[in-house]
Amino acid sequence: MGKNIKDLFNATAYDKAGEKLGSVKEVFVDEQSGQPTFVEVNHGLFGMSSSLVPLRGHDFTGDELKLAFSKDRIENAPDFDSDKPLTPEAQADIFKHYDLENAQDVTTYRDERDERAGVAGAGVAGAGVAGAGAGAHAKDETAATSSNLSNNEGEVIRSEERLDVNKERVATGEARLRKYVVTDTETVEVPVEREEVRVERTPISEADAANYTGTIGDNGAEEASVTLHEERVNVEKKTVPVEKVNLSKETIKDTETHTEDLRKEQIDTDGITETRK
Repeated sequence: MGKNIKDLFNATAYDKAGEKLGSVKEVFVDEQSGQPTFVEVNHGLFGMSSSLVPLRGHDFTGDELKLAFSKDRIENAPDFDSDKPLTPEAQADIFKHYDLENAQDVTTYRDERDERAGVAGAGVAGAGVAGAGAGAHAKDETAATSSNLSNNEGEVIRSEERLDVNKERVATGEARLRKYVVTDTETVEVPVEREEVRVERTPISEADAANYTGTIGDNGAEEASVTLHEERVNVEKKTVPVEKVNLSKETIKDTETHTEDLRKEQIDTDGITETRK
């Protein structure tokens, strides 16, 4: 039994070299065959960009959807509006961009709208592009699964937009610590000592004079000397660590208010009594 179309919405897309692209945003189904023909794949920084990619040649295993094209070719695909049906001209441009001559689908999907599980893979490959008839039906018959898919006859799926809020961390500035040299002049007062000569004269006492027996000239050219000392200041500079300076980050919590207009579908009934389940 083939895979279910809604499983594609839970898949992660990869290019043909196995490089991750992003999530599947939308699936486009050919109404005639009931098989998916295109997926809209998110890619780029934070998945903010998307491209329409044909499913020809893809492989879907587990939750990994491996597409048959390179990441560069997918990211450079023609722009499209997913809110509008694909015109034959738009499809031709997309197929030309992807150069699909040799790619074939091998995966069959179940369409829950009518459980057409037996549609062959070859039919998927030709849906919407192989012949003039298929191309002529592509504008009206290729639509987004998320908005048109219903399970039972007489049942309509109502959709509405809801806010999906994500936060991203971005760099807003850079702080640096830088040292520079400032020259100051510092004056210090240092107390110093020095020795000076002072002459003191002391009279000879009578007792010393009586005991002195010398005469003038006995001492010749006698001299006395005294060594003087003084303190001198030597000033040297040395570098010493005085403090540590660090950069620290602090998280401040703010609340931002964002207002968006949301659309939702309403269902009108004519000629019947509405019953809510």
